[in-house]
Amino acid sequence: MYTLILIAFLLTGLLVYSFIIESHLLKQRHYLIKKDKRTVLDISKAYDLYQAESNLVIAHISDLHFSRWYKPRRMNRIIRSTIQNKPDLIIITGDLIDNYKKWPHRSTKRLIEKLKKLQAPLGKIAVMGNHDHLNDGHYFVKEIYQHAGFTLLDNESVFGSDDKTSMNIVGIDIESPKVSFTYEATLAEWQLLLLHEPDYVSRITNLPNYDLILSGHSHGGQIRLPFYYAKTKGALKYTDGLYLLGNETLLSVSSGVGMTKIPARLGVPPEILYYHLEPQQQLNVS
Repeated sequence: MYTLILIAFLLTGLLVYSFIIESHLLKQRHYLIKKDKRTVLDISKAYDLYQAESNLVIAHISDLHFSRWYKPRRMNRIIRSTIQNKPDLIIITGDLIDNYKKWPHRSTKRLIEKLKKLQAPLGKIAVMGNHDHLNDGHYFVKEIYQHAGFTLLDNESVFGSDDKTSMNIVGIDIESPKVSFTYEATLAEWQLLLLHEPDYVSRITNLPNYDLILSGHSHGGQIRLPFYYAKTKGALKYTDGLYLLGNETLLSVSSGVGMTKIPARLGVPPEILYYHLEPQQQLNVS
């Protein structure tokens, strides 16, 4: 009898934690990526010690899955995070909304207002995810991004530079009729690729050309137990974290922010990633 009561108590606690507490958290991860040494340091606990004026900082947000359950006010923590960290560039790698057919249109104006509050000197760039395309939702998502000041990459690239560095960013949308996995390298110091579903890196024909690939889709399993977590098609091989592809290319898979199917997370709190890109010419003096 006491055992059953204890089990019921523990299950209730897990439900409360996953639906009410963890799903409302926002974890920040900071990575220092050195161009010349091809090394990566997790500087999350002391990232302020590694800040340098010559470093370019990218904020990576993924899988927001806004819906009737996950409303635009959830953006407040993300907005505060970007204000605090002052990234040079903000990137969203797909699944802005969960399902257009079930979208509460009264939330549209508020969502645009929240996305507008994300500010970065080099701009804001996004690609579509599979949920953005559900029930022809990509037309709606495209308008949202346009009104919010984002550059949406539909199997195309954009080049940018400032006094810190130069960067070429390719954005691939595998659901688009003009999908392409081959792009020419440029003379930019940093070559980035945005791709919602990470397993599709196997189709990239010139993978070594890219320094960094940003993706999402997996949610890290969303409900992750010590002995089991669900994997999803498109992220069966690359589920979350960092992966070195060959000798030159780093793949980063975000666990995302939002939720799908059920409004809960367990063992995989929402996250926003920051990449501190250290240029090749920078000297480290010890």
